[in-house]
This record gives sequence, C-alpha cells and structure tokens, in this order.
Amino acid sequence: LALLAARAVHAAAADVADRGLRTVLITLAMATVKLVPGVSGYIAAEKSKVVEQLQSGSASAKKNLRTELPAVGDPDGVIGELQALKDKDVRWQGKCSGTVYIAGSESEGHFSLINKAYSMFSHTNPLHQDVFKSVAQLEAEVVAMTAALLGSKEKASGGQICGNMTSGGTESILLAVKTSRDYMQSKKGITKPEMIIAESAHSAYDKAAQYFNIKVRRVPVNKEFLADVKGFKRCINGNTIMMVGSAPGFPHGLIDPIEVNISISRTSCAVASASLVVAL
Repeated sequence: LALLAARAVHAAAADVADRGLRTVLITLAMATVKLVPGVSGYIAAEKSKVVEQLQSGSASAKKNLRTELPAVGDPDGVIGELQALKDKDVRWQGKCSGTVYIAGSESEGHFSLINKAYSMFSHTNPLHQDVFKSVAQLEAEVVAMTAALLGSKEKASGGQICGNMTSGGTESILLAVKTSRDYMQSKKGITKPEMIIAESAHSAYDKAAQYFNIKVRRVPVNKEFLADVKGFKRCINGNTIMMVGSAPGFPHGLIDPIEVNISISRTSCAVASASLVVAL
C-alpha cells in the first residue's frame, strides 16, 4: 500500500509539473462533475446534436455524390460538371479573411501565368530528380529564395541550408518539428524530446507532438497576446528540442519576440547548437 501511495503521489506531482496545477485541477473538477447523475447523459446528448447537425448539413451535398467510376468516360461533359460544382462554392472574393491570399480582376494575368506553369509540370514526379532535373532546380531555388528573404548568409558563411517543398502550412510545421527532433537526438542524444510553445501557436504543433511523441510545454501569452518570454525560460530543460515563436501568430496576426527567444535558447539550453528551423 505504501508503494502504491508513493507511486500515486509521484504520478500526481509529475502531472502537475507537466500541465500546471490550474489545468490539473480543472481536469479533475470536470471529471468529478461527470460523476453527478444525469451530467454524462446530458453531455452525450449534446454531442449527438452536434453530430446530427453536421450530418444533416452535408446531406444535400451527398445526393448527387458519385461513388463509382463511370463505365465510359465523358471528356466533353466532365468540364461542365466541374464548372457546376465550382459554381456552388461560396463567393469569397473580397469577403474572406485569409484562406485565399490573392484575388481580384487585377490578378487574372497572374492566374493565367500560374496555370500555364502548372500545366507544363503537372505530369512530373519530384521523387525522381534524375529524370525531372527541372523540378529539382525549381525546388532548390524556392528554398534558396525563402532563405534569402529570412536573412540567410549562406554564401558568405559557407554554411548549408536545407529545405522541403510541402503541401501547406501544417505539413511545413510537421517537417520542421520532425527535423528538430531528429537533429537534437543525433547531436545531443535527447530521447525524451520536449518543445515549448505559446498558447497562440498553430494547432499543427499539437498534431506534430502526437505524431512524433514529443511532450508539449505550453506557456501563456501576455497582455499584448504575445508569447510570454519568462514562461519560455521557466520551461527550458535538458530535453528541450524546440522553442516555437509565431511570425505572425495564427489567432491574432501578431509577431512573437523571436529575437529574445533565440537569445534565451543560446544561453539557457541545448537548442543553442541547432540551426533555426522555419515552417512556412
């Protein structure tokens, strides 16, 4: 019994250290409330309402859903079908914040250029760079241009900058986190990795933590909704592989004090030996 009690106390202390006393108490309170007769049933009923609402909202879209390949192709009719589907999209031009980052009649020339470029390389496979050398060069140039925009001194220092082309922001974050995890394991022998992120960080960092078995240490934002620098410093330990700063943050569009965090990493933890990892 004494051993079991000691283990329970140790587990509770570790939980508080990881998540904070406030979070642990809230979780415990919620679990206790669910034990009250009728509460669990009420929560389940509310969840069912949400699921039903989601399903009913997509019911109309499923009426004409094609689930099998047609026996005979229709190259002439398919364009009309695609246009009919596109016509159902929301008219977002000039009414949408984010999501699409270029629009308007003044962009038609740009769209035409992009579409022509896409059509030239739509049947290439970047995996086989020995065959599609053009694509390999284009990717390398995009990586170099991006590095230059961020102040790269690669040519002057003789250093090496590596990069990946990705499908979007989430994949960029996933690869950045994995790169940092692998780098710190190789260079510092860290096998129980942790990363420090602010509450304003993109949700893909939580996804990456689940994928790559990384513990998340979350710090609050200050009154200006910027990452709390002191909170970052308190969370640094020997297992820290990343400190995440947003430029800009996903919910507010604010830029965290990146320079300060870099300075802290150089003086307080093993992250100092790692190169800057950027997710775009």
